[in-house]
Amino acid sequence: MRLFLTGHRGYIGSHAVELFRAAGWHVTGLDAGLYTGTEAEPLVPPDEEIPLDLAAVEPGMLQGADVVLHLAAISNDPMGALDPGLTRRVNLDGTLQLAEAARSAGVGRFLFASSCSIYGASGDEPVTEEAPLAPLSEYAETKIEAERALRGMESDEFLFGALRCATAHGASPALRTDLAVNNLLAWALAEGSVKLLSDGSSWRPFAHCRDIARGFLALANAPASTVRGLSVNFGADEENFRIREVADLVHDAVPEAPVSTQPGASVDPRDYRVDFRRLREALPDFRIENGVRRSLQGLLRLYRSRPDFRAEFLDGRYARLEILRQRLEDGALQPLADHRPGGRDA
Repeated sequence: MRLFLTGHRGYIGSHAVELFRAAGWHVTGLDAGLYTGTEAEPLVPPDEEIPLDLAAVEPGMLQGADVVLHLAAISNDPMGALDPGLTRRVNLDGTLQLAEAARSAGVGRFLFASSCSIYGASGDEPVTEEAPLAPLSEYAETKIEAERALRGMESDEFLFGALRCATAHGASPALRTDLAVNNLLAWALAEGSVKLLSDGSSWRPFAHCRDIARGFLALANAPASTVRGLSVNFGADEENFRIREVADLVHDAVPEAPVSTQPGASVDPRDYRVDFRRLREALPDFRIENGVRRSLQGLLRLYRSRPDFRAEFLDGRYARLEILRQRLEDGALQPLADHRPGGRDA
């Protein structure tokens, strides 16, 4: 089986390359390389690598692929807010261009990384896939619009399935420290304090980056009847936490680092608790392996294996938000169309 994977050098994509290859898949990876050079560990390479962004995708690149796994994106709420236009071009326009190319190339299955952030501000009751959507960011809006458009493209020959992923966490060769669990632990090690930037009252579901990649592998291997039109919450019921609870778990892992609330901290409007019953029904043999507690131990090992971790963290080496901000200031992302073979008008 042949996989076409976008964002293969990313936080989740680096796990996906390893897992799919270990399962016997031939993996072609496409990645713009925005974060190349910021890895914490060497990446497992795909069988083939295309160093381009989504604006450069053409049907010929996808010939022979059985499945597209689309992970590449401006990939959370704060990053999406840096440049809403860029977020929309990548997350929506780029996604639909990729899907059209995949359909033209005869790819049978298109798997999409959506997000539980589409539920936005939903409060204490766990939300199912039928809950009203309450996006609070350009990132969440583009995920909703992409899901709807992709579902409209579906046919018997072109199946669409989406995992609405909980907030990612955990160790990865392409490490990120600008995600809630990872960030709280990084502050604990770097500064000796678990720094809460909000009052910690908001709910959030969590899923390990490797489990997300495992979920997509399970979906790639699932029967067509399972995948067809699927948009399913991805995570585990017991991995819904208030942010303050996560901070307490970090303190348990690093007892010398007390929890502190930063001056001016307020309520985070992103507040959603998620029901994952449908995931258990869709993929009954799949199990989440890495909860937040276990994840913290893996992160501790990775952080402590880096002799200069404190300096790297404080300099923003592993913070996608800061790297993207710098690339925007440098003009390195203007415009995406210029990356197409032949230039802007190709």
